[in-house]
Amino acid sequence: MRIVIASLALLLAGCGFEPMYAPSGGGHAIGPVHVAMIEGKAGHVLKTELDRMLQAEDDGGQSAELDITLKEEVVLLGLRLDESASRAELRLTANYAFTPIGATRPLHGRLETSVTYEIPTAAFGEISAQDDARERAAETLAERMRAELAIRLRQQRQSGS
Repeated sequence: MRIVIASLALLLAGCGFEPMYAPSGGGHAIGPVHVAMIEGKAGHVLKTELDRMLQAEDDGGQSAELDITLKEEVVLLGLRLDESASRAELRLTANYAFTPIGATRPLHGRLETSVTYEIPTAAFGEISAQDDARERAAETLAERMRAELAIRLRQQRQSGS
């Protein structure tokens, strides 16, 4: 089994295989990043998730800067017989400015995500359902942001070399 794995590793090394996001010579896809505070409940979850995801790339060196402005919108959907909403959609829009290490100008971008949730008839059920939707949306946004930053840095490295 080890011989097969070693053979496959040698074949991949000879075919020009390179990592999708990380630099060709090795290293981190993004590197250490300082995420500035983000307003609101969703902002807190987004910052916490980004810090958790990007912690693996923190080598203790100089950090890139990530500033995010978050906008939250709730759109009521289906109606019950008493004309109260039965479903809602929570939309998060993040406008970001990412300043890589050694760069003079930040990279600007915008990401959006939305999740739907059922509004229960219980008195405080809507608050709980909305908080859960907010957390799910922020976690999804954090994953998408990490991927987008890695892609944009990869494109920047390719155009610079």
